[in-house]
Amino acid sequence: MKVLLVDDEEIALEVLERMLCQIGNVEILGKYTDPEKALARLKTEGADAVFLDFEMGGRHGLQFAQELLNMDTSPEVIFVTAYSQYAVDAFEVDALDYLVKPVTLTRLMKAVQKIEERQSLKRIRKSHSTVNEVNIRVHSLGAFQVFAGEEEAMPVRWRTKKVKEMFCYLWMNREQPVNKYRILEELWPEAALDKGTALLHTTVYQLRKVIKELHFEDGLQYINDQYVLALPIKSDLEELEGLLKEPAPSPEQMKRILQLYEGDLLELDEYNWCIYERQSLKNTYLKCLQRYAEKNEDKLHNEIVEKCLQKLFEMDTYNERYAVMLISNYADTGKTKEMVEVYNYYCKVLWEDLGIAPSRKVIELYRKNIKIDS
Repeated sequence: MKVLLVDDEEIALEVLERMLCQIGNVEILGKYTDPEKALARLKTEGADAVFLDFEMGGRHGLQFAQELLNMDTSPEVIFVTAYSQYAVDAFEVDALDYLVKPVTLTRLMKAVQKIEERQSLKRIRKSHSTVNEVNIRVHSLGAFQVFAGEEEAMPVRWRTKKVKEMFCYLWMNREQPVNKYRILEELWPEAALDKGTALLHTTVYQLRKVIKELHFEDGLQYINDQYVLALPIKSDLEELEGLLKEPAPSPEQMKRILQLYEGDLLELDEYNWCIYERQSLKNTYLKCLQRYAEKNEDKLHNEIVEKCLQKLFEMDTYNERYAVMLISNYADTGKTKEMVEVYNYYCKVLWEDLGIAPSRKVIELYRKNIKIDS
């Protein structure tokens, strides 16, 4: 394993070097107090990992870590710092670990072990992508389904509901190893430890059989009491999240965003462990549609804006703002019939579900446009 050490204190570098040399199987390519020189070295000679201080004089460790992520073959980042308050920031740049000084040898060994595990998974995934032609696709917006092979292939058949749930759970952890006890807590929260462990082992056995049928012998890895999927997967969620990060999506991108969201994340599967992710994605999606609609509201007869407003109203009918925006859009484009239908449906839902009538603002907007039209 090749590593690089970066810290603005010479003594800290020497201490870390001595400790790493005690672990073995670690080759230290260099020690740097100057991040620029370290970056230049990495661009000419790659490394498996970089042990990096958080604050290095004029350059912040986060900036340096971000530059590492932008490299074609980015090394793993292990932050070593005296400041524990930066932990959350560290993992936002995909740091593999976060060590607080003074670092113990035992803690350092665990960090090295994480690097070895990540490197092992990378090798497996690389072999899958270069040797195996099977294309695994996950559909997660609405019903959760897994497909392998051609576009028209039938979805994977699960031996039990728990086998499906475990695959889904590991996939949702974004290629990060998950401790078996955490899996037990999430998938079998009511079971005693011995009973839950037996159920876990049975489920793992069945899941391995499913994965082998997809022609991936080592697609489910078990390393140091942790499970992780090592499969080349493409998903609707991954594509949608990428598009939602666009600051100003194009019309074609918005069409795809509207097309992808066929339902909430894992909507038909009542998994308590994904409630936060489901709501978070939904909120981000709604904000994206609203932002696009507001930015382009002056463009009359814009089909994408109309579809955005329809989707907003469909997904959050109680939201007065969305109702107003859709009613106004139909009024401005002369679609009186559609405007009346939306208004009547909004009134009906509010009364039947909440026992209330629309606000004066909505009523006046509707009456004003009905008079204008007549």
